[in-house]
Amino acid sequence: MTPRTFPLLAAMALVATAPTARAQLRPDEVLVVYDSRIADSRAVAEYYAGSAAVAGGVGSLPGARAGVRVLNLATTGAVVTTPGTMSYAEFISRLRTPIRSHLTTNNLSRAVRSLVLTKGLPHRILDTDAGDVGDNPGLFVDEFNAADVTCASVDSELTLLWLDLSTGELGNASDSKADGAVLNPYWKSNLPIAAFTNANNQAAKSFTAATGPVWAPAGSGAARLSAGDMYLVCRLDGHTVAAVQAMIDRGQGVVYNVNTAVLLLDEASSNGVADGAANSELDNVGSLTTLWAGDDYEETRDLLTADGRYALANRRYNQFANAPDFFVGPRINYQGMGALISGPVALLGTYGSNHAGSFPMTAGGQSAATTFADSFNYAPGAIFNTIESYNGRDFGGVGGHPGIPQEQCADFISAGGTFAIGHAWEPLADTIPDNEFLATNYILGNLCWAEAAWTSIPCLSWMHVVIGDPLARPIRTSEDANGDGRMTITDLYAWQVTPTDINRSGGIDLVDKRHVLNSLRFHERWEMISKRP
Repeated sequence: MTPRTFPLLAAMALVATAPTARAQLRPDEVLVVYDSRIADSRAVAEYYAGSAAVAGGVGSLPGARAGVRVLNLATTGAVVTTPGTMSYAEFISRLRTPIRSHLTTNNLSRAVRSLVLTKGLPHRILDTDAGDVGDNPGLFVDEFNAADVTCASVDSELTLLWLDLSTGELGNASDSKADGAVLNPYWKSNLPIAAFTNANNQAAKSFTAATGPVWAPAGSGAARLSAGDMYLVCRLDGHTVAAVQAMIDRGQGVVYNVNTAVLLLDEASSNGVADGAANSELDNVGSLTTLWAGDDYEETRDLLTADGRYALANRRYNQFANAPDFFVGPRINYQGMGALISGPVALLGTYGSNHAGSFPMTAGGQSAATTFADSFNYAPGAIFNTIESYNGRDFGGVGGHPGIPQEQCADFISAGGTFAIGHAWEPLADTIPDNEFLATNYILGNLCWAEAAWTSIPCLSWMHVVIGDPLARPIRTSEDANGDGRMTITDLYAWQVTPTDINRSGGIDLVDKRHVLNSLRFHERWEMISKRP
């Protein structure tokens, strides 16, 4: 096929007639929550929002996302928090109420769509009557079966900022909506959050009990919870301020190289088939049917194969449980054990320490079960999503679970990762974020990180923490035809002059052009609203 099969005028006509991209999440729709009394919190907020917005820091920092809004908790009269774990009452008085008051006083309740929490702020809320039960899997299951789980991550509880979920909570079964989880109305969507109105986000909502202690939206109109009613909550956190700053830097201008980026799906003891019904595989548990979306690892594998943009050799799926099959990277010497992945990893989806069978070991006796994330080379924009109960526990010095060693989101960030979704308490396998929607909306798509992450999470008021810059938006080298790291009309011109087989189908056709156009729509809109040069 000759390079000029598609006339330039036809290309321009397609741009003109393509569906208009809905508004993208803007910096001024993001509220960064920090506390100037906490040095780490202030430092991260200043690095992200800039010295002009966050006084008292090192000064002269331009800010990675200048234009975001800020809230200094020290100015609200709230008692200073400590990192780690807080009670539900402390969550209300020290975080929820001050944030509500700030939004209301400044007429921002609908202007803001995303909240960003900073290092040094708590990430775990204790159960109202069973304390740290979320750290004890056996007792947690009993509490869950009794429909009386109120522990959660701070982040997930804040997604439903305007709902008084704990009203009526007396320690009895389902006596408040804080008991159990709330079905996420944004789950599985492929639309920007602005596609959903937030005009009714402060209205009272109706719910009905679904399978298990899961509350599903009910009613109609303003009383029905919709995606527009929630806030997309992200956290800029890690072991050190320097690690968080480096993570923020990696989130600027994410470009996935489709020829080198490695996408890992490391399952264990699977039949390797995309089953049509739930079974015992950890990625396909469906006891809570309301939260089941399918056989995640296999469906994600098949999605990536059908799309074709990423190199076949770098789309790695493992279904076996033995140590020789467990994916490891070259940065740690596991004495030749494990399936070595040398290329830059962009998606780290794995059972991790829940991988069945044995694990590769170092000569010093370190198991890959708790060190695998440190072993890989990472692509800018690398995502961590593992099926491990406590992979989001170690923030604020809380540490990993003392009795259940697992890899941590914070370790991944320190090793060069950019984005992660973890669990502050035991989440149960039914609620694990779906790689399928992370792949659809981020690895292959054009949503920003906050949007893509929350479309992958089945429920709210639960255990999830989303780590990374909410505004980070991906580009792929397959669509970046002129190689400048941005998506503009010049990429369409460049592709028009020299068309390429973007989806590796063996021919150049309108499907390839459509990939360029889809990315162009999103990114030109993003450039305009973000006022980038």
